[in-house]
Amino acid sequence: MNPPRVLMLVSASAGPELRRAVAAGERPCPEYLELEGRGVELLDWSRLPGRPDVRSAKTAALHIAAALSRLRHVDAVFSDGEHVGMALALAMGATGVRTPHLMLGHHLTNGRKRALITRFRPDRRIDRIVVHSPRQAELAARELDIPAGKLVLDPYAADTQFWRPHPGVPEEPLAVAAGRDHRDYATLAAAWAGRPERVFVAAGSTHSPSATTRLPESWPATFEIGTAGPSRLRDLYARASVIVVPVVESDFQAGITVVLEGMAMGKAVVATAASGWAGVIEDGVNGLLVPPGDVAALRAALSRVLGDRDLRVRLGRQARLTAVTRYSLPAYADRLEALLEELAGAVRAAA
Repeated sequence: MNPPRVLMLVSASAGPELRRAVAAGERPCPEYLELEGRGVELLDWSRLPGRPDVRSAKTAALHIAAALSRLRHVDAVFSDGEHVGMALALAMGATGVRTPHLMLGHHLTNGRKRALITRFRPDRRIDRIVVHSPRQAELAARELDIPAGKLVLDPYAADTQFWRPHPGVPEEPLAVAAGRDHRDYATLAAAWAGRPERVFVAAGSTHSPSATTRLPESWPATFEIGTAGPSRLRDLYARASVIVVPVVESDFQAGITVVLEGMAMGKAVVATAASGWAGVIEDGVNGLLVPPGDVAALRAALSRVLGDRDLRVRLGRQARLTAVTRYSLPAYADRLEALLEELAGAVRAAA
């Protein structure tokens, strides 16, 4: 039997510049390019009218319109988030299209998404929903009445070839934090008070502009706030003694990208034990965890790891092993590919 024809809605531009940068090792490979290499057809922003480059309601509408014209010619469709997936499901219901639909659910319990689900039930037109967080799976079933059998728990992933240890780069008295959405930099700044080491905060992420972010009233003198593209961020990680991921309490995987990047780099990671991504870090084994908003606990964890090189080496080595064995990009793509083949195969068998 021929492999299934799968269409993936990608909320980004997968144009020539991205492909060149990935091929040149200047940025990590996104999961959609890994899936494209396995035969998945991408419908990304570069293929939409006007080639939009920002997420908006108009972009989502263009995306859905373009997808609907293709769905009768494929065996399955994969939408990369609720912002397009739920609207696509409703559009498929309205037009009678029955193509099997796999959706990635980043944060199903977000207020607006919760209201959309409970009022219009787009989940009834979605065959499987992949969630990265055990907490999201639990809440989606209990509070949103999404059948547990429709939910697939599948951890996120990192490109462990791009994010990898740099043995020849000397470690510096430097901590690196990255991301902006759902971050708790106020607690980090308070916990760092009086420490001499430098901190670089790459606070450029804007995936969720309305997301809660706690910033200090003033940044300590040892902090540098800026932005960093993938290559520079990798260099900063390589030089750092510790990667810090302070987040506010959340019920989804806020901060998981940075956690996995730091782990893949073979670095000691100190992170907030938010319920949304429980299970990724095992405290004291492949990283250190502290309670949300606990200045004293974060200060103690940072003092512990910065004062003990052997501990940093041990945590970093185990973190790298965890990233490669559990959270690598090929393994993640394998699981998504198997899901898509299962959905498409069920329809073929019934035909």
